[in-house]
Amino acid sequence: MTRAMIHGKSGALSACGRWLIGLLIAVIAGLQTGLPTNRESDDINPPNPGLHASEILKFEKSLASANQSEDAYYPFVRIAFGNTSAEVLAFEENQTFIYLMGVLPSAGGAQDSPVPHHNPTLFRRLIFLKPSTLIVDDEIINSGSRAPVEWRLYGSKISAIGDHRIRIIERDGELSCKTLFPQDVSCRLRPESQNKPESERCLLETISHGRSSQFRFLHVLSEAEGSPEASRVQSELIADEEPWRLTISTEHRVFHLNLSRPTEGAGSITIVAADGATLLKERPLPAGILPHGPAGMRLLEKWDDAYHGKRPPAWDIGRPAHELQAAVREGLIRPCRIVDLCCGSGTDAVFLARHGFHVTGIDIAPTALNLAQQKAQQAGVSVQWLLADVLALPRLKPFDVIYDRGCYHVVRDQSLAAYLETIRRLSHPGTQLLLLTSRRNEMTGVADPSGVTEEEIRYDFLSLFNLEWLRPIRLESNQPGAGPPGWSVLLRRKAKP
Repeated sequence: MTRAMIHGKSGALSACGRWLIGLLIAVIAGLQTGLPTNRESDDINPPNPGLHASEILKFEKSLASANQSEDAYYPFVRIAFGNTSAEVLAFEENQTFIYLMGVLPSAGGAQDSPVPHHNPTLFRRLIFLKPSTLIVDDEIINSGSRAPVEWRLYGSKISAIGDHRIRIIERDGELSCKTLFPQDVSCRLRPESQNKPESERCLLETISHGRSSQFRFLHVLSEAEGSPEASRVQSELIADEEPWRLTISTEHRVFHLNLSRPTEGAGSITIVAADGATLLKERPLPAGILPHGPAGMRLLEKWDDAYHGKRPPAWDIGRPAHELQAAVREGLIRPCRIVDLCCGSGTDAVFLARHGFHVTGIDIAPTALNLAQQKAQQAGVSVQWLLADVLALPRLKPFDVIYDRGCYHVVRDQSLAAYLETIRRLSHPGTQLLLLTSRRNEMTGVADPSGVTEEEIRYDFLSLFNLEWLRPIRLESNQPGAGPPGWSVLLRRKAKP
């Protein structure tokens, strides 16, 4: 038995009011970067999405009435980016929150970093804490320019009420918006359409006056009853060091978030009850797009539940795999950049890190990654842990070695093309692939859907890789008796396919 992983009316304002609105407008703000200050900046075509208060309120109400029967992915992406051609980098929905990370415009194919090198780019992270709190964490990379950054907020009625808050009133309800960062802003309020000054809808533009090519804005929005003062959501930000520490307190729950810069990592979340009981131990936020919709949520819960029992899952043997130890001991794979696909609770990844490898461990079960991080801390080693689906990985620089123990034989009959594309993206000419996979026992005449034959392995990989060995083994398990039949395969990517 092996482990399986499968796989976003105007009026005169007082100086104080303008300052407060400016400080808070950043909140649901869309973005217009790079206010032109010279001829060179005039040539920049910045992204210009807008966040609309009415859409956020509609989303909250639809989510409450859907009763987990609809996929939140597409409406959440629309809230974040409207109809613009954004690229979603990470997404997860579960019982307590929805997470989205995206970029506008696309970074244009850079594999090792989501940060582009030319055009102004918005990296937007939205975290919806169920049932009705939205965190907006935006980072703008404005390479080649230090012009101020302009934000836009759309609403039917917008007013400032103090304590770094603004009030947005819509037909569907009211939002309280608190801007936690930045401090140095100014604003102007005008009709949404400049061509129709009689427009009843408002556009609030906020300008950050920091002189930098990199900006970050953080806002918390929550549904209000009557006025923002009536909001039961309290927020506290500690931004004196990375990652930022954000605490959101609601009537029944307290959310603790560690937020790295959107361009540098996902961060983590912990949830406790109002009485202090832990509801969700600290776990990573997603680095890639996880399966979503009702079926996807059930699958994620199923995979994570495997690590909640009194006994570890059968594939979690508590020691490094024998084939991996032998390959390292004999020098067949040497210290380098290596990725462990479906790393589970991290035993193999920690073993590799202790032997001088620079390791990235990827798994789809957050509880498994919690255990893996604890093992790495106890061993005194550093491993990059990513919560992601192997079939929808974030942008990663190709590795020198790919290690797969128990993933390939499961996804082959479901999304083989996506798996092979992942292997192609993660490798470069000369990359080694060490594959430990289930073997179909052809002698019995009984079809084993989880196993593969030698012929299938050769067919799947040999167009891109040269074969160094392919031999039958017994896969290791923590169950009594001999492990199931398997294959040990070592391949090396060809210089030219």
